[in-house]
Amino acid sequence: MIPVQAPAILALLQALLPAYWPAMPVPSFLAAQIEQETCPSLQHRMCFSERAELRTAREYGFGLGQLTITPRFNVFEEVKRMHHDLADWRFEDRFDRRRQLIALVVKDRAHFRSCSALMADAPAALACTAAQYNGGAGGFLADRRLCSNTSGCDPRQWFGHIEHTSTKAKTAVAGYGKSFFEINREYVRNVMQVRRAKYSPLMDAT
Repeated sequence: MIPVQAPAILALLQALLPAYWPAMPVPSFLAAQIEQETCPSLQHRMCFSERAELRTAREYGFGLGQLTITPRFNVFEEVKRMHHDLADWRFEDRFDRRRQLIALVVKDRAHFRSCSALMADAPAALACTAAQYNGGAGGFLADRRLCSNTSGCDPRQWFGHIEHTSTKAKTAVAGYGKSFFEINREYVRNVMQVRRAKYSPLMDAT
């Protein structure tokens, strides 16, 4: 099932990709990511909504890519520095769906470029991209180093390798019900393996 609000959002995303990431290898990845970020269920009113918000004692996130603001980091300010088309984006205008999509694309593109130098192929680089988008580049690199030092673990592969080695806490976090390790691994698995396939006929070139 494709959520009711998805087609309009994905049409805009497809219109933006030629300008912001023309070589994106698997556009359905982005659709799956939006679903992961905004859909508590596929029928939820915030599913594929630019007004989706997350508020916890630890963080605030908003929009189609759930740009996160915490006392330690501000992804909203980070993405504004990543492309001139976002430079004058004001917090008061944060629910602008076009800019939210540009932010998602340029942030993923930056992660994918760095991941491509580290991983074996495009699928592994996309898994790396998802892991970094959710858990940060530093956390991914620490997990990759641990994999490198673990017998039988290939640091150029995510599934079956880096996914099983982590420095992330494995105890449940108050307000989340899961550990940061579980959250990060579930994020990658959901985007890559659970949610993406249904968007492929709509988003990916044949």
